[in-house]
Amino acid sequence: MAAAWIGFAGGVLATVISAFVALRQSDMAQKLALLTRKLDDEAKAKEILDRYREPLASAAFDLQSRLYNILRMEFLILYGEGKPRADEAIRTTVFRMAQYFGWTEILRRDIQYLSFQNDEVTIAVAKLQAKISYEFLKHEVGAEKLAPELMIWTEEQRAIGERMIVEDNGKLRCMGYATFSDHCDDLFAPWCDRLRAELNSEAAQARMRAVQHKLCDLVRLLDEEHVRFSKEFLTPA
Repeated sequence: MAAAWIGFAGGVLATVISAFVALRQSDMAQKLALLTRKLDDEAKAKEILDRYREPLASAAFDLQSRLYNILRMEFLILYGEGKPRADEAIRTTVFRMAQYFGWTEILRRDIQYLSFQNDEVTIAVAKLQAKISYEFLKHEVGAEKLAPELMIWTEEQRAIGERMIVEDNGKLRCMGYATFSDHCDDLFAPWCDRLRAELNSEAAQARMRAVQHKLCDLVRLLDEEHVRFSKEFLTPA
């Protein structure tokens, strides 16, 4: 009887141990799969950022350069309302803004569902882009209210970006200036009209200045070695 009980207890213990080992193995397998997916996502996020690093940096540089010229170099006094190239001045400014939103939207689409908690550069770029987006849409700084001039909400930023995206041999990119110019009066007319009315307003300068400063930070982050963009051309307005 004792031998039978011992045999039974041994069988139960073996079953419990076997179940415990199987549970541990299953848990370890799940953790390993999660870690593998996380590492894959981080690698993909880095690869995506590397793919778009140059066009995004170029778009950010072009926009900050135009904003600097407006704020510090009297661009709109020289080429604004009533001047021979006034339409082109507004159109090229809208293009630079739309180009930045376009590359931002392309990057967002490719990277939004990936986990990249440990890729520091990718995280820094995402955070800085979020700050730039916020500068366009915010309506106050502390207790001080910002003027509504050049306030572009998130949905508008994405809409502008979406309209800039074209597919070329299965890859997404932003349309060039010639194509943009051809479609400016239909696809981008609302924003051209707004910029024409608001860009020269003193009330818009605080927003433009904040955006320009953060765009400079973004270019520095994407081009840390200043291979493409010299420090002297990244001066906060």
